[in-house]
Amino acid sequence: MRITKRIQDTLAKVKKRYHPIVWVHFWLTMSRCITGFMLYPYLVIYMTEQLGTSPVAAAGAISFPSFVALFFKLWAGNVSDRFGRRPVLLAAPLMQFGVLIGMIAATEVWHFYVLLTLNGLSFNLFLPATSAQIADVVPEEQRTEAYSLDNVAINIGAMLGPLLGIAAYQFNPALIFGAEAAVALFTVVMVYLKIPETLPQKDTESTSATKSKVLLGIGSHLPLYLLILLTVPVYIVEMQMNSTQPLYLQNHFVDYLLVYAILRTVPGILTTVLQMPVTLWSKRWRSTHVVFFSYMLVVGYGLIYGFAPVFWVLLLAELCWALTDMLLFPRLKQIVSLMAEPHVRARYFSLFDISLSLGKMTAPVLGSMVLVQYGGQALFGGLALLLLITGLLQLILISRILAAKAKREQEMSGAVGG
Repeated sequence: MRITKRIQDTLAKVKKRYHPIVWVHFWLTMSRCITGFMLYPYLVIYMTEQLGTSPVAAAGAISFPSFVALFFKLWAGNVSDRFGRRPVLLAAPLMQFGVLIGMIAATEVWHFYVLLTLNGLSFNLFLPATSAQIADVVPEEQRTEAYSLDNVAINIGAMLGPLLGIAAYQFNPALIFGAEAAVALFTVVMVYLKIPETLPQKDTESTSATKSKVLLGIGSHLPLYLLILLTVPVYIVEMQMNSTQPLYLQNHFVDYLLVYAILRTVPGILTTVLQMPVTLWSKRWRSTHVVFFSYMLVVGYGLIYGFAPVFWVLLLAELCWALTDMLLFPRLKQIVSLMAEPHVRARYFSLFDISLSLGKMTAPVLGSMVLVQYGGQALFGGLALLLLITGLLQLILISRILAAKAKREQEMSGAVGG
């Protein structure tokens, strides 16, 4: 009884610790990621087996939306900043629901080019509105925790989705589309019932100069663009896991597919279990220290893969990546939320997500070229060197960003006091 009571008390404390909207987004993100990972790993198989499409055309249907999304993200966040979080959070999953119903009826590969592009557009409307809304309702000191909770939900989806997806695909391929369509409809209902509007009151003077701009001015927003640029190499490393890593392991292991499956499962389990403890433990660290340490972990990841491709040592590399995932990405989101004025929060998050799109577009091609021409040592060793350089630059950049913010706050408090 005492143990049960203690568990109940702990769960109650955890529930009260975060804003109710954060918990709604946690469950919605987990549901969306479970069905998303049910769907996307098997889309190429579905198009080749069910539609008779060539593997190249099927792969193109997966890649094309990422290219379109790169340009869409330039203004996607502006929609939420101008019209509110709630309308976007209602409209985007409704759009996705229609797209997924269309996928069930699709009979040609070009249908999937169109539908997957529309699905990507709805996702890129929804995501920055979600991140901005968390920043709207969560105090600065708790935002890293809130974004870490979101990271837990993503990793739960990454673990469960593929397993459920293969079962659904073998039973009836249409189920993988139906499941995600049902979650999209569930999202609409939950947003309608549980999520109010949180867009901060607009300051006419601050918004009038930016509301019509698609791309924020280079001069005043240069730190954001530099942050985006210096984050791209991390995503280039991450994208190797889904592109060149199996090919690299094939040269070192007989059962390379089994090794690959284990190496991809370990970080997901570690992140799901340890994300919140690691986040709470690292709260006392300065953001500059967290970010630089994370980049050095990725340097270690690259060096191990490049120069010590032994299974048990590679598990250590995956631990390095899991810690990077737990420490770096929530902290970067928190830094973006601090940089952005309330009237451009969603736009900042949308633009920052371009770093992921650039990584997706460049990593597979560049990585495979280097791997084929020069080998794994050149690929992963070169990435380690790149991360060392960008980690140092990121340390300097974030130090200046936070110093400038502290100076502005000091000036504002002095003006109020005077």
